Amino acid sequence: IITVKLSGKQFDNAFNYFISRFNCEVRYINDKYANLLYRIAQRLDEKQMNIVLNYCMDKLNDKNEHQNTRIKCIQSLKSISNKCNEQQLNEAFNSLMDIFNDGNNDEDVRKECAELLGTIAVNLNGKHFDDAFQCFTNGLKDNKENVRKSCAKSLVTLSKKWNDKQLDITFQCLIDGFQNKNGYDKYISRDLLEAMKLNETQIDSVFTCNSEWNCEFYSQSIGYVSMKLNKKQLDDVFECLNGLEDENECIRTLCGKSLETVSTKLNDKQLDRVFNAFLYGLIDTNKQNRVSCAKSLGVISGKLNEKQLENAINTLIDGLKDEDINTRNSCAKSLGAISTNLTDKQLEGVFNALPDEQESNYFYSYFEAFEEISTKWNERQSEKGFNALIF
Repeated sequence: IITVKLSGKQFDNAFNYFISRFNCEVRYINDKYANLLYRIAQRLDEKQMNIVLNYCMDKLNDKNEHQNTRIKCIQSLKSISNKCNEQQLNEAFNSLMDIFNDGNNDEDVRKECAELLGTIAVNLNGKHFDDAFQCFTNGLKDNKENVRKSCAKSLVTLSKKWNDKQLDITFQCLIDGFQNKNGYDKYISRDLLEAMKLNETQIDSVFTCNSEWNCEFYSQSIGYVSMKLNKKQLDDVFECLNGLEDENECIRTLCGKSLETVSTKLNDKQLDRVFNAFLYGLIDTNKQNRVSCAKSLGVISGKLNEKQLENAINTLIDGLKDEDINTRNSCAKSLGAISTNLTDKQLEGVFNALPDEQESNYFYSYFEAFEEISTKWNERQSEKGFNALIF
């Protein structure tokens, strides 16, 4: 913080000191001088920028340098890339491409190179952008998983500037990956699917290559585009999952990311399957699943029939006794969310079930539920709630 506020010669001296102490050979240990260099990067003048750029590129191009030093140099370059001029970006781009394309380089170095190339290429046009795009689509078939993931991430970075041909090429890579064709990886395709904005025709094409997928993987992948599915596609998905041993888990995976939108497209039978999947999830041994399922019950509560709503209330009330505080909080919040749909009798039951210990911290964990429910409290309930919160 002090260094950032230095002026003139003091700043120059500090900068030169950081450069002289740049040493990052110990894996997993942050190098304090390199980290400080990141923080002052935006104050560097043109001369200092050239010093950092040349220093980092020399270290990066030296295969005899320790891999962690090379990685730290890449990260330093990323921190100053937005201040580089076009010539500097071009020079860095060409060196990074050579390093990435040399399969003999360290996997982590190539991984970091791919991500920095994406950061730089999105600010370049013409041949450099096209070369980066080709590099990343080829990298989706790399024999190193971390490199493949970084290439997928960088492709998404470039996606805002794709032309129609590049979109088509990437989509074909995605489909090939789901079919395990041409050296592409279905897990990388799943990551691309999450990030890509597909049209209805493209989404339909994804459905044609699902015959050999693991159903849980299929549900997770389709879940990324579930908000865009039409009713026929949803029917096909639910038919695929029908009767599976892990049907509830697959349904939660499918609907979890866009439940509110998907639920408007479901018929009564499908909604009941979704409701039961989240209801049973509240007794899952995984506490994170219980938290998520409690929240989801609140999301779809407005679409439930009387019997489903009663079951949801009782299950969420039981969840208030869960050993996990996050699950209890999630249940309380969902009870608050559904309070406007409750009868006076149901509301009385919910209110009585909320813990009434005089511990302010305990009650504040249910603040959102109280805030929602209090709009319908009678005088006695309001007095009890008020006393609970002030003592």
